[in-house]
Amino acid sequence: MSDVNFNKSAQPCTPCAEECKKINKRINKRKFSEINTKDFPHILKVFNI
Repeated sequence: MSDVNFNKSAQPCTPCAEECKKINKRINKRKFSEINTKDFPHILKVFNI
């Protein structure tokens, strides 16, 4: 996830791209093995639904 290229798609979906940026910010360049399991619901919460 941390290597998402937001410019690769011809027509990026703006809401999706924004959510990917938020997830990358939450991950903060950590490896998945370094993330506490209790943090996953917050990290993967998409679109604040």
